[in-house]
Amino acid sequence: MKNYTTLILGIALTLLNSTGGFAESTVISPHPIGKSRLRIRIVTMYIHAQKCYSDEVWKALHDESPYSKDYDKMVELPVGWHMRTSQVAIAFEYGITDRLSVGALLPYVTKDVRRQVWSKNANETVWKEINESGFNDVWFITKALVYSNAHGPFGFNWKDGLTVALAYKPSISPDEKIKNGIGDGSNDFRILLLSMPRLTKKLFLSPKIWYQYTGKVKDISGFSKSGWKEGNRFGYRFFVGYKVSHKLAVVGGLQGWIAGSNKDKNGKEIEDSDTYFHLMVTKLIWRPSKKIIITSGVKMPFAYKVPFAPALIPFFYFSYVIG
Repeated sequence: MKNYTTLILGIALTLLNSTGGFAESTVISPHPIGKSRLRIRIVTMYIHAQKCYSDEVWKALHDESPYSKDYDKMVELPVGWHMRTSQVAIAFEYGITDRLSVGALLPYVTKDVRRQVWSKNANETVWKEINESGFNDVWFITKALVYSNAHGPFGFNWKDGLTVALAYKPSISPDEKIKNGIGDGSNDFRILLLSMPRLTKKLFLSPKIWYQYTGKVKDISGFSKSGWKEGNRFGYRFFVGYKVSHKLAVVGGLQGWIAGSNKDKNGKEIEDSDTYFHLMVTKLIWRPSKKIIITSGVKMPFAYKVPFAPALIPFFYFSYVIG
């Protein structure tokens, strides 16, 4: 059971945060919402893992594993294993002033996991399954436009400016949900810097960098990761966009993150626990009206070291502004 709960938490952290899921969605756009206006955004994503880290197979099968403990590579999922996650989140952003806004991101997760684990009690490999759903931890966000100039650096149009955002995620999920991978049990803080300089009337950039401090996992009875400290993360996004028309834009580029090693409740570093995840992203942004934005695209992982990883991540965003 210890290995099983560790697995489930690892899946939740990796696939909700690392694959560009909800954590990447805390702040998507640098554009200010405007005073007394409310933006409602719906984010949907589907993850179906095709690969896993070889250590996951070794921990489950031991001597029967086709991979040694030190193989340390991403491999195909063993026969009978699967990991499917559907994610739907609703985000709210309200403009305090024309340059300052506050908001929240509320995710809902449905998980379907089947894999083998090693049972210490039975001293053999057994099958474990989990079908779980529920609300994940909520991100609270403050966003400020700190620089705006139509004639900015490098001769670019920086009217959309440079935005700084702060995000905080307290651990509010019930303990039993956390044990099953809905929430991670830690209080996390993130700082983001994002912008959208326009090179020409049609060509623009959309860079973003962020750093996340991850707090200790709270004490949960019977939970193997109580008191653990997940590695802090550094993430990035570098997109290039082209406005096909005043309603349609094509955007693509790179996105990803790297994370330091985890530490147990005694502060001891967990061997080989550093992770990274890098993706290519392509998407279409359609703006049928001034108040509605619809985005659809796909993320394609190309370099990663995580417990489980998909080949493709389709996603869809819908945004509506009131006021």
